Amino acid sequence: MDNLHKIEDLLQRLNRVCDWTFALGLHVRFASPTLSYLTYPKEWVDYYTEKELVFVDPTVRWAISNQGICDWEDLADGDQSDVFGAAARFGLRFGKVIALGELDRSLGFFAHPSRPITQEEIEQAQTLMQELHDVTRDALDMSEEELEKLRQIIVPA
Repeated sequence: MDNLHKIEDLLQRLNRVCDWTFALGLHVRFASPTLSYLTYPKEWVDYYTEKELVFVDPTVRWAISNQGICDWEDLADGDQSDVFGAAARFGLRFGKVIALGELDRSLGFFAHPSRPITQEEIEQAQTLMQELHDVTRDALDMSEEELEKLRQIIVPA
């Protein structure tokens, strides 16, 4: 599968943009991504999942309703459940969200532990995400077996 290598390459390039961590949900349908890739700390992912923060996360709310790029700081006033405070305790202090696609949506959540993410970095991420979105477009028509191969891709730390 040539796309497998292309996806691996794009994820590696995204990981090398800077020393951030991220969560990608590609081709989100019925509130669930067809493909997802995470580099967030496992402890944060476990905490986030256990507390069901997806239902109160202002970045998710924004990404579902918008397209483009948004800084977490711009969403802080809508964070009644202190998702950003919890994220900071796990080293996710500065972040941006990317949402692209109209009906067929892909979402990216990027966090840095010690500094704001630059405009150049997030624009690189947006370009790479668009490529990932495009190269995985046929995932919507793949069998579960084919999808499983794509889901097994691990983004190197």
